[in-house]
Amino acid sequence: MSHRPAVRRPLRAPRLLHRLALAAVVVVLAPLLATVAIAAPAAAIDDGTLGIRPELESDFFHIDLAPGAAIEANAIVSNHTDAPVTLLNYAVDGQSTEQGAFALAAQSDVQTAVGSWVTLDAASITIPANSELTVPFRLSVPATATPGDYAGGLIIQSPPVEGATTTDSGDAALRLDVIQRQGVRIYLTVAGTAKTQLSHGTLSWERSGDEVTFTLPIENTGNTILYPTAHLGLNSLIGVTTELQFATPESILPGATLNLEATLPQAAFIQVGSADAELISDAGTEQISTTFNYVPWWILLILLLLVALIAFGAWRLTVFVRRARRALAQVAQTAQTPQADLAELADSDNDAPLRRLRR
Repeated sequence: MSHRPAVRRPLRAPRLLHRLALAAVVVVLAPLLATVAIAAPAAAIDDGTLGIRPELESDFFHIDLAPGAAIEANAIVSNHTDAPVTLLNYAVDGQSTEQGAFALAAQSDVQTAVGSWVTLDAASITIPANSELTVPFRLSVPATATPGDYAGGLIIQSPPVEGATTTDSGDAALRLDVIQRQGVRIYLTVAGTAKTQLSHGTLSWERSGDEVTFTLPIENTGNTILYPTAHLGLNSLIGVTTELQFATPESILPGATLNLEATLPQAAFIQVGSADAELISDAGTEQISTTFNYVPWWILLILLLLVALIAFGAWRLTVFVRRARRALAQVAQTAQTPQADLAELADSDNDAPLRRLRR
């Protein structure tokens, strides 16, 4: 974890009382607001000013315990500055973000696992200048805890540093307060039967301009941490045929859900085919497919007009053929009439003008 800015807060300047009241609110709430979302990758780090790490490991705590068991461990907090510093010190649960990054929960979140199973001697610690401090803690696993992998971390948090207040052209003052947090991860395995299981949702895609984004939601329904990978094949009758790689998540914790995404940067003008994904993890290999068809609306309109024209032409041709057949049938029938009948018909036709004159 690194320096994280608090939320920018407008302080309306028209009235001094109003400005002072809002400034007081910012000062009081800044630590709380800054802890709302510590959903950024967290690790054992040392930024040259402050640092926290395990006493006996190089990166994170890795602990194996049975249900009902407990362990004592130490974290080392370093202060590289020339002045003593007092820090908040607390434990939180670990979580997976929707993009697959590891994150530590906010202090204000309800802690249900590692964050609630860790006990610290004090809520704050003071480290002398240019020195290190050993911070002991106790991790106690409830007897009712289910087997599997859990994650959490220890956080050190500096007091907020009040930033300078600036005024923009709209006569509104803005101040940026900075709070520094760092954390070290705790990976805990509770003894028992391991269950590796990864479920997935529907493979979907969305086109925006020339770019197509494919999304595959997954969920860790087992009790072990998984490290899935996935790739995508586009098979098309018309359009692009290629292979894509989904962004690889750092991990997915038990019970977590996240979306794997792959991007086709330059989609074809017309696409008719399928998208076939392969999801690989310790839980096995899954095949997921969906149709991948895209035709611009105006091409569809042209196709509909062509179909209508063809249908109209077919109808007109059918009418013409029927009329031609009737005419040919009449000609054939006339050709079969006896000569006498023809003569009688001719006489009748010759008398027709006389009958009209008599009338």
